[in-house]
Amino acid sequence: MSESALTGWVTVWLIAALWTLARHWRGASAGLVFTYVLSLAVIHWLAPAMYLLPWFDNVRIDLTLAGLRESLFAIVGFAIGSELMMAVSRRHHIGVYTVSTREGTPVEPRLVNLYLISGLVLYGLFPLAGRLPSATAIVSTGSTLAVIGIGLKCWNAWTYSTPAFLWAWLAATMMLPVVTVIGQGFLGYGFAAMLTVFAFVASFFRPRWRVVVLAAVLGYVGLSVYVNYMRDRKEIRAVVWGGAAVTDRVDQLRNTFDTADWFDLHNIDHLNLIDDRLNQDYLIGAAVEYIGSGFSEYARGATFWDALAAIIPRALWPNKPVVGGSGDLVSTYTGIRFADGTSVGIGQVLEAYVNFGSIGVAATFLVLGAGLTWIDRAAFDRLRQGDANGFLLWYLPGLSLLQVGGSFMEVTSTAAAGFVVAVALNRFAEHLHGRWEAPEPEPDDEAAETAERSEVSL
Repeated sequence: MSESALTGWVTVWLIAALWTLARHWRGASAGLVFTYVLSLAVIHWLAPAMYLLPWFDNVRIDLTLAGLRESLFAIVGFAIGSELMMAVSRRHHIGVYTVSTREGTPVEPRLVNLYLISGLVLYGLFPLAGRLPSATAIVSTGSTLAVIGIGLKCWNAWTYSTPAFLWAWLAATMMLPVVTVIGQGFLGYGFAAMLTVFAFVASFFRPRWRVVVLAAVLGYVGLSVYVNYMRDRKEIRAVVWGGAAVTDRVDQLRNTFDTADWFDLHNIDHLNLIDDRLNQDYLIGAAVEYIGSGFSEYARGATFWDALAAIIPRALWPNKPVVGGSGDLVSTYTGIRFADGTSVGIGQVLEAYVNFGSIGVAATFLVLGAGLTWIDRAAFDRLRQGDANGFLLWYLPGLSLLQVGGSFMEVTSTAAAGFVVAVALNRFAEHLHGRWEAPEPEPDDEAAETAERSEVSL
């Protein structure tokens, strides 16, 4: 019965995800829905799908199956909410066109450079941000401006019909995981940033078959990079977190690359590496069993209230009781104890479940699907019309919703910070706009009189 249910739920999950992706690919999208659905699939669909392989016998299948059922409610609820909001947006004439040619207005190149440079500067300030209240949220959110800058470089290359520059920027985007591994010892941040840029470009790039082929290739390469990183993660982090020189960090990555293996579905070690770290359904299933057995009670909206409180910056509320991250929420609602120093994100599906059960999951993701769809289409609508300020005001806070493996507290705090950064940067850009527009030269009276005499003589 478990194998039959697993096959059915994995199939329905995939159909709901593909339906949502196809619907948004046909119309206007800034790639936010693309990124969200793909990110959700990585931590909720990939591991259960591997369980269908006859040679992969895993003892965690029962809890994984229970968690998969909840994530199925999530993706279906998201698809329904997204579909409803698409109907509403059509009534308001938002995103009623399709991108079949290189249509759209390019963004002022100096403005794109401003986004890119601002993001790089804020990324460099991240180690110092923890010393000031609320600075971490601002700096970490502002650093995503670099991702936006790269995406808009690709958009301008597309609208200017310069494919060489488009492919050059996409190639540069593939270095983002390398940067985050060398700088922080984390692969996920760089992969998330790369996926965001690729999804943004895929939303307008044509022909579509090239996008499909490239996505398949990058997906396989991404799995290969992941399993090799996880294999050598302890050694990599020992070098990075130990404060070693950049050259030593690069040498460690070179050693990993020299001994790298391509991802192999028949390699049990590879499958276990994915199952151990990317199987969020197992944690959800543990919570279903733990709460169902009476060892814990539902939060009944407590974490949602904390998410609302997180919007208020600590600079204004120094004694704010809530802190960023998932804390010990996973242990509280699953009964699983993790090693000291291990950070485990609760994930949006699990957090929705521990508050109100299956109904809470379906309702929460219906709202998420509707909200993210509206933001996605509104952002692209502004971009296509040449309103860069409006695009940033929608897109930057919208990126916060893509934290599918984190808590809603992280979503709300980064969304608020993103809005503040977008407003501040728009004000600064408006100030610079006057300088970018070259003033018309004053007429030279003597030259004008000379020209007039010449005309008379003629």
